Formats: sequence, C-alpha cells, structure tokens
Amino acid sequence: MIRGQVRSRVGGTVLEARVRIDIAGANLIFQTLEVVVDTGFTGSLALPQSIVHELGLEGAGRRHVTLADGQTIETPACIARLLWHGQPLDVRVPMMDSPPMIGSELLAGSHLAIDWWDGGDVIIEERMQPAE
Repeated sequence: MIRGQVRSRVGGTVLEARVRIDIAGANLIFQTLEVVVDTGFTGSLALPQSIVHELGLEGAGRRHVTLADGQTIETPACIARLLWHGQPLDVRVPMMDSPPMIGSELLAGSHLAIDWWDGGDVIIEERMQPAE
C-alpha cells in the first residue's frame, strides 16, 4: 500500500494528492521522491529535467505527450526504475516542465482512494482485476 496526503499547492489554494515513491538513481540506490497523483496524465511517471539530472538517469529518446489542453508535444525521455507495490518496475519517463507526477498508466491495477480536503488521506492499493 502506498500512502500520501492531500495538500495545498505551494503559493496557492489548489489541492493536490501527493504520495512518496522510491526511484533508483544511476547508482541503483533508491531515493524517496514526493509526486503528485494526476489521473488526467495517461503516462506512468513524469519528471522535471532537474530531478532526472540529479538522479543521473540516462536519456531514452523522445516521447509524445498529450497535455491537459489537448496539445501534443514531443519531449526528451529517460528510463527510471521504481518500486511499485513493493516490486521493481522500469518505466519510460517524459521530462516535463512540471512537478514530478504519476499517472493512470502506473495506477492501472490499483485502487485509488482520496479524501479530497487539505490533510486528507491518499491511498493506493494493489488490486487484482476482476475476471470477466
């Protein structure tokens, strides 16, 4: 289970659901990183270039990303190793000029619960997909 908290964005009143994830740097040592949970983001993880460079992650070409306004852009990408539900997972990460965020691709197979008020709980639990 991954736990976090809803908090106001720095300098504003907009609420954001945030959790901490473990991500490996180039030295393969995991570091904890706070990320925004963005269900409108269809990728797994997006990171700003400053964090990519800090972690020493290597480039992996470019990736097309559709923004919230519907505009599609091409951005540099890298590969990152996360611990997700206790298991290592390699994901292709677009480098974006935004706070670090996880999206719906990473949340697939999980149950997400958010108490949507300042200080509310954010819980991501691994779930088995129901049989059809």
